[in-house]
Order: sequence, then structure tokens, then C-alpha cells
Amino acid sequence: MALLNVRWVALSLVVTLWPLLMTQQLALAAPSPATAQACREIADVLPAGRVAYPLQPAYTAETQRYWSLALRDLRPACIVSPQDAGQVAAAVRVLNDHGDDVRFTVKSGGHDPNPGHSSIDDGVLIAMRSMGVGATYGAATGHALVKPAGEWNDVIGDLEPSGVTVVGGRLGIVGVGGLLLQGGLSFLSAQYGLAADASIVTQFTIEAHPIGQVWGGARLYDASKKDALYAALHRFVPGNADDPKAAVIFTDLATTLNGTAALVFFFHDGPDKPTSGPLVPFLDIPPLIDLAKTQSYAQLLKANGDLSSAAVARYSFRTFTIPYIPTNPGLYAVIAAKWRDITAAYLTVLHPTAQCSTDFQPLPAVVGRRSEARGGNAMGLRGGDPDRLVLELQCGWLNGLDDATLYALGRDMTDWLRGRLPEWLAQAGLGAEGADEAYMPLFMNDAAGDQNVTGSYRGHARYKGLQESVDPAGLFATRAGGYKY
Repeated sequence: MALLNVRWVALSLVVTLWPLLMTQQLALAAPSPATAQACREIADVLPAGRVAYPLQPAYTAETQRYWSLALRDLRPACIVSPQDAGQVAAAVRVLNDHGDDVRFTVKSGGHDPNPGHSSIDDGVLIAMRSMGVGATYGAATGHALVKPAGEWNDVIGDLEPSGVTVVGGRLGIVGVGGLLLQGGLSFLSAQYGLAADASIVTQFTIEAHPIGQVWGGARLYDASKKDALYAALHRFVPGNADDPKAAVIFTDLATTLNGTAALVFFFHDGPDKPTSGPLVPFLDIPPLIDLAKTQSYAQLLKANGDLSSAAVARYSFRTFTIPYIPTNPGLYAVIAAKWRDITAAYLTVLHPTAQCSTDFQPLPAVVGRRSEARGGNAMGLRGGDPDRLVLELQCGWLNGLDDATLYALGRDMTDWLRGRLPEWLAQAGLGAEGADEAYMPLFMNDAAGDQNVTGSYRGHARYKGLQESVDPAGLFATRAGGYKY
């Protein structure tokens, strides 16, 4: 999630055109002969116009359709735009006939900021946009048919006239395919589990749920309110079980220009501002800016996404999962302070538009109960799991020369978190790291590309065996973008 302040947006817009112009001046892709041949063969088996090359308008448009500027720099050898599942299969058959030097990746919405996941240099990019965006609702089945491309704004907006929604992204700009296939925390997760618990692949078939007007939105607070906000967060995590219609995302934000602040996204599945329950301690704290109101679910997600897309920047994600410790309400402030300390050397006047944040995302035990009841998913959440919080460590910056620096800062932070985890597990009264009751899997949607997310899953060995059984040549395990078993 990209979180920012007004000055950051204004300065970013001033320099928006510079990276876009620089992108156009980059050298053309230099793919291997085998990759160039694979592009030609795919073009031969698909209808005319389904494969685009550098300098063609369709190619340029697709490479600029990424949330993070860092991905717009990557130059695929060709871009394949299939129109249906049969054309996807035809392209994959061609790729399977080639060797390990022909790499590929698949793009849905393009929100994942990790280079090489939905973007690629000198390989084949399969972009799903031509297969359609949005969703249709089947009242007879109670399911929504969700197309594989686009963003959650498209899906939730299409379903709104039918009075239903699906478990999906909390920011409307998040891509559909990546969120669903990587887990998917939702404002509705305490009621219905993760997004991945109710979907299948190519066209996603997702159980729909009734929804009407909701209350929620973002509130911005100055630094003096952080202690009270953290106290409210500490009460919310276990309290979410008493009101599963409530959800929050708490962000401790540090910027070069404005110092520190807190931004909280609120959600309640109902038209009225809550007067009781776990959200109330938050709502008693006066904000600087208040965008929370009664609105449609589609309006809420669009407004949340607009906050994240107003500025153009390069972004990094990194994740970690921590236990909820009833006796340690000060833990969140300690974590946020450590991240601010690590990033302080970068957040200087030399980088006036840069920002970094710590997002605290409650993952209460009730989500595990809902997930297990609905059949579960690869993340392996269970009803007996403890209350937890998912951290997203994020930075935004403009200069591509600083990419390695920012990625390294994220690694420094998760190294520190890993070193403190045994102490925190003990404080929470859980078993040692690796014990079943101390299960702290990484959350794939918020992870960095070098984090071993699937290796943190309790079912890793089983899923790795399944992957090998259906992909014995390792096409997707070794040559495709994204996380691997």
C-alpha cells in the first residue's frame, strides 16, 4: 500500500514526466536468440496483433502500465496479449518447447512492485488485459465471475449494482490476479477469510456476499496522537473477533519533508459510524484530516486507491509477521521507531520526496477460523492459530540509482525483526519458532522478491511435491516470474 502526504504528492507530480521520458530513451531489449525465436513462434500460433515488440504503441502502453516506476524501466523481448484461455495455453506450449534461457512472466494489474514478478527484462511478458477486466454476478449460483486482468476498482464497481461484493483488495488500484493467487487480506477477511479461499484460476469464480453502504475511509493524524493510536490498535487485534465487520490498516509514516505522522484506513461493514466495538477507541482520537464517511464499498476502495496512486514513484515492499503480545502494547512503537532509524540516513533533504512507512495489519485468530472453514489455502491459516499482525515495510523514492540502497534497508529491518522474534514469541506464551502454535508465515502480497515466502508455509513440502508432479520440467518453477516452491 502506498501512503503519502500532500507535499509528497505535489513534488512528485513536478518530476513525473522526467522518469517517463527517460524510460523512452532506454536501450531496446537485447533478448537471447532463443527468446526472439520464441516470440516469433508465439506470434505464428496466435491471431495477428497479439504479440507486440519494442517501439510499437501496444508495447509502450503496456510497459508504462505499472504502479511502481521501477518496473516501467524493464524491457521485455515481446509482449503477448492473449484474448482467451486457449491462446494462453498456446503461448505456454511454445515456451515449454524452449530451454531455460527463455524466461517469461504473467501480468494482471501490475501493482506488485517486485522486478521480475509481473515484469521482465529480455523475456516474454504475457499480459492478461485483453482477456478482460471486471466481473459479472450470477444470482442463480451466488458467484461472481471475475476476469483475470485489471484492478479491484473494476471488479467491485461491476458488482455494486447487484448489491454484492467479493473478498478482494482493500485499495482499488491493486491488481486482481496477484492478490487472489498470493493470499489476499481484505476488509472482509474477519467475516469470510482470505481472498484466495474462494477462487479458481483463469477466470476466477468467487463466492459473492451481500453488501450495502459501508462506513470507512482514511484519517490522518499528527505524531502527537501516535501513543493513543497504538493503544487503540492493541485493543483492536483481539477485539476484532467481537466485531468481524470491522477492519483497520495502521500506518506509521515518515517523510523527508513533514517528519512523521499516522494514517489509518477504517472499514465497517454497515452504513453507520460505529458507536461500540473495537473501532471506537480509534474514533475518539481527533484527526488532522478525516476522509471517513458513509459510502458505497466501491467508492471506499477507489478513494483508498487514489491515495496510493496520486504520486508517481519507485516502490519497495517487505513483510514480516509478528505475534500479538497482550502484555506488550509498546511493541508497535518500538518496531516503527526501528524502521525510522534504519531509513533516517536516506530520508534527508537530498531526497525531498522520499517516504517510508510501517503498516500494521491485524491478522486476528478469527481470520484463521474463517479460512479453515472455507477450505483453506496454501498459507495454511488454521482456527487454532494465535492472534498476529502482518507488517508491511514500504518505501517510495524517485531515483533509480537508489534502488539497491532502499532494498538493502528493507533487508536490514527484517534481519532485526527475525532476531527479535524468539523473544516476542516467548512474551506471547507461544512455542519456539517453528512450533505449530508459533506459526508466523510471511504474507506474500506484501513481500519482497528475495523473501522465501513459500518456505515459511507449514505445507511447503506438500505443495512443492504437488508443483513438481504437475510441472516436472520446471517451466513455472525455474523460468517464470513470482514466488516458487
